[in-house]
Amino acid sequence: MSEKAVRERNPEAKRRRIADAALDLFQRQGYAETTIDQIAAAAQVGRRTVFHHFPTKEAILFDHLVVRREVALRRLVRRPVSEPPLVSLHVVFRELCDEGYDRRLLAHIRTVLTTEPELAGEQLSLGGRVFMLRAVAALLERPDATWSSSEVHIVAAMACGWFTTAAHLYLVEGRPSLVSCFDDVVATAVRASAALAAGPG
Repeated sequence: MSEKAVRERNPEAKRRRIADAALDLFQRQGYAETTIDQIAAAAQVGRRTVFHHFPTKEAILFDHLVVRREVALRRLVRRPVSEPPLVSLHVVFRELCDEGYDRRLLAHIRTVLTTEPELAGEQLSLGGRVFMLRAVAALLERPDATWSSSEVHIVAAMACGWFTTAAHLYLVEGRPSLVSCFDDVVATAVRASAALAAGPG
C-alpha cells in the first residue's frame, strides 16, 4: 500500500490536512471570508468530511491550539517522576509559552476573540478543561505517586489557570510576549500565596 493511501486511511492525517488548508485560506483571504465549502475544496475532501472532524469553522481554527496541547502532554509524561506535579506543569507550560504560536494563527484567533468572544471563550475554556483532566490522569499514573488525586487536581487547576490568564493577557490585551505574560502571572500568584501564608497584618 502506498504512503498516500495509508495517509488517506488515517483520520488524524485527514484532520490535519483540513486544518492546515483552512489556516492557509484564513491567511490568504481572511477568516470571515473563508467558507466551509472552500476549506473542503482546498483539503480535497467533501463538506460532510469537514463537519465530521470539525463541528464549526471556529473549531478548525482552535484545533491548532489542541495540537500544541498534545505536545505539552507528551512533554509532561517525560518529566522526572520524582518532580512535584506543579513544577512539572510549570516547566511544560513555560516551554509552550516560550516557543510561542504561529503569527498567522494568533492574528485569526484575535479576530475571532473580537468578533465572536462568547464562542471563542467556549472553545478556549473547553480545551483548557480537557487538557487539565488529561494532565491530571498523566500525573496520577506516575509510579509511587505521593500526591493524592484531589491534590493533583488542585495543582493542575492552578497551573492551567496561570496559562489561561497569560493567554488572555497576550491575546486580548495584545501584550508583546506570551512567555513574559506567563512569568508575570506566576510571579503574582507566588507573591499572593506568600502573603496568604503570612496571614493578616
